[in-house]
Amino acid sequence: MDMEQFYKNTVAFEPNPLQHEVWNAYYQSEGHPALLIRAGTGTGKTEAILLPALNDVDNLGKRRRIIMVLPSKSLIEDMSQRVIAIANSLSLHGITDLNITVDMGGSCKRFSCRNGEDIRNTYHRHLFADDIIITTLDKFLFRLFGYGEKIKSYIFPHRIFGSSLSKRPFVIFDEAHEYEGLAFSNFIKLLQALFIKGKDLCVMSATLHAQFVNFLTPIDATSGPLADRQTEFQRLSANVVGFDRNIRLIDTIQGDRELIETIAQEVRKRFDPAKRVIARTEYISDLTILYRQLQDLSPLVYHGRMTSRQRSDVIQQIITAQKNDRGFLVLATSAIEAGCDLDAHAIVTELCNPDSLIQLAGRLNRKGRMRDAELVIVGNRIKPDISTIPPNAMPEYLLDLKNMGNRFDPTILSKYFKLSEGDWMGEILFDMLWEYVYEGDLTSKPLWDRGILVTRSWEPSVTLCTGFGNGNKPVNPIQIGVSRLAKSIVQSTESKNREENYIDWIKQENLSDWMDVESDGKWHASLFRTYYHLIRGEEGRWSLFEVDRRNISCYETDLVCVIHPDRVNQYFDSTLGYLKIPKIFRKGYHQGFRQVLDYQPGVSKSGKFSVEGNSIKCQGSVWYLDR
Repeated sequence: MDMEQFYKNTVAFEPNPLQHEVWNAYYQSEGHPALLIRAGTGTGKTEAILLPALNDVDNLGKRRRIIMVLPSKSLIEDMSQRVIAIANSLSLHGITDLNITVDMGGSCKRFSCRNGEDIRNTYHRHLFADDIIITTLDKFLFRLFGYGEKIKSYIFPHRIFGSSLSKRPFVIFDEAHEYEGLAFSNFIKLLQALFIKGKDLCVMSATLHAQFVNFLTPIDATSGPLADRQTEFQRLSANVVGFDRNIRLIDTIQGDRELIETIAQEVRKRFDPAKRVIARTEYISDLTILYRQLQDLSPLVYHGRMTSRQRSDVIQQIITAQKNDRGFLVLATSAIEAGCDLDAHAIVTELCNPDSLIQLAGRLNRKGRMRDAELVIVGNRIKPDISTIPPNAMPEYLLDLKNMGNRFDPTILSKYFKLSEGDWMGEILFDMLWEYVYEGDLTSKPLWDRGILVTRSWEPSVTLCTGFGNGNKPVNPIQIGVSRLAKSIVQSTESKNREENYIDWIKQENLSDWMDVESDGKWHASLFRTYYHLIRGEEGRWSLFEVDRRNISCYETDLVCVIHPDRVNQYFDSTLGYLKIPKIFRKGYHQGFRQVLDYQPGVSKSGKFSVEGNSIKCQGSVWYLDR
């Protein structure tokens, strides 16, 4: 089918210059595309690559298996909605029926698109058999290296690289600039491996530096003739009045309390039931305070400590309101920057890093139909623990924002960007796993046997939940770094001045003052481990074992932290998600690269730390690699 007709049947709009260029490049690749699409937010780059791939039918009438890899789960929620809508259109017009898998690890969703409607099935197992798979980089690597149930593990690599079930795989990486550190190393190594093996792929990014992917064919809509044609096309499109984004900086703020109060005041000034407004903070704790101050406006809330179901519900409400041109108020953290296809009238945010600010501004007047879209930036400093701007450069950063006048200009902020850096240990690990799984190098087999797969950081994740349901499946699960459950017990300066040693000092401390435990020794949460039981095969997938007094590697087992029933309301809210994280570990000592965490330190009858000799008693310990 020709491009114009295919676009009409799937997305009901005319392809723009970028989409024309990508379609032509795809079909000029003689069946083996390897593309880099550079384009800003709101340019339709997802449709640009997805539609030609969906239209691609070989001589036998077989379509591709499309694997879409995204940096985070928050991006998946929005992407899956867009892909399902396209698949429904294809089935409605009798072009093809499609099955879609949304793979997020512990929970998977399957959508069968038939006759313009999708039937959803939530399940926990799949084998990459569907037409479209949407997943994260972490989970893709897990499948790529054949981890999981022993009997099924090699089916995933075969379907990623082969054409089993008569489907030629095509891998799409979206929002590629989001990767940093170890994740960036994995991403680049993966791209190189796919390209060397002659696999079909596409990378999409607004800011990924070309030097890392110079082996791909570039299509650049950020500068040059294509960018000019794209801008002119958008200007001439129906109802487009301009992509102006007025900017206002309020930098006379003193303290966090005034920051949140000012954001709340600015939101109230712009609130209108017919308009779409976003308010953003860095910390979830600040977001919770902001929610309490604006609760009478019935805001939606979106952040990374919400469950998948909560985020999905919010995304659906946003999409429905936007589709029907209704207003909404969303309170969010940075998860909103790349997680939703928003077209807001106003955004109020605390001062943040330049890359976040550019992403956020891309959600403002996205379709160019507003004359008074406004970006309000509140504050004169970025939170110190997340700032990428050196302190001596902060005055210049603020001055650049002020000098923009009434129009936000992202190019002015490009000088603050840093090239992404990889991780040499992560690169070695990737190579060793690749050599074992795909080249049969048995010297690297022990690494695979130990289950070590470091994806986003060297610190592994723990599943936090509020209980166990049918089949011991976690209820309200989210993934968090294991150190988020840990507390450093630091000796007071006063005690040090008295030259009191650490053990004598801690014997006098109430354990409940430091960690989430009652004075009678009742903890607010407990730790379980689950792993694939090799003897029993698949049936051992969700067998639970309480953590005992052994020292456990976080890389050889799945850890699950469950909040006790009588404490759930203290930690979890059905609207706000997880308000805080229970502290059940004491951050202990280092053994080389190993960071040891003591699980549930002992409580004496008086509620103090229980000490035996020079050691604090505990229920067990875990370790991970801390670099």
